[in-house]
Amino acid sequence: MTYVVVAALLGLLVFIHELGHFLAARLVGIPVARFSLGIGPVLASRTVGGVRYCLSAVPFGGYVLPDLRDEAAYLALPLGKRLVFSLAGPLANILFALAVYAVLTLAAPGSLGWAALAVKPLALCWKTLAGMVAGLGTLFSRPDQLSGVVGIVAEGSRFAGGDLTRYGILAAHLSLSLAVFNLLPLPPLDGGKMVFDTLARLWSGLSRLYIPVAVGGWLALIGLMGYATVQDVWKYCL
Repeated sequence: MTYVVVAALLGLLVFIHELGHFLAARLVGIPVARFSLGIGPVLASRTVGGVRYCLSAVPFGGYVLPDLRDEAAYLALPLGKRLVFSLAGPLANILFALAVYAVLTLAAPGSLGWAALAVKPLALCWKTLAGMVAGLGTLFSRPDQLSGVVGIVAEGSRFAGGDLTRYGILAAHLSLSLAVFNLLPLPPLDGGKMVFDTLARLWSGLSRLYIPVAVGGWLALIGLMGYATVQDVWKYCL
């Protein structure tokens, strides 16, 4: 049962991430054509208010597709709007983690109550983020430590063990992990988009490389996740 709960939790965190992008697009006036939970072939969809909301075949992913003619139209948007749109997904995950830490702080035995909310959730969030950033080097120096969805669900289930407080800690940790991962300055992640958009503003000729860079980034990301999945299956399933 814990495997199902952790898998559902991952899906929730992806939804929160994409919801951040969606709300930011609405806020800054970027039209949205599609909001998808999952990637790949669409299993079910409904159009409301001109936006097609989709449930797609491959879980633990998602996207918000602006309603623009092409990449050139996207790059023609003001830089500030594009940066807000890209940053909003990771920011939504960070805010969710803060909310979870706040609930855990209030629920903890011997809690100082509302007074503790001014400091402890922020301190926990900062400490966790700092540890994650410090450990980013292992992505390259220790690729054997890389985990995909299978590994995350397996280790998350082992950690939580059916305990509600541990589920909360896990939710906050995974949400911050998703934020940090997406802020890496690598296309097609949010951080990579922000770096590329900023550089393209300084050197307009870079805009011609938008599609090749995005395709190359997707191929690299798919390869990385494929490698992690093979490792996970070998470690946890065989």
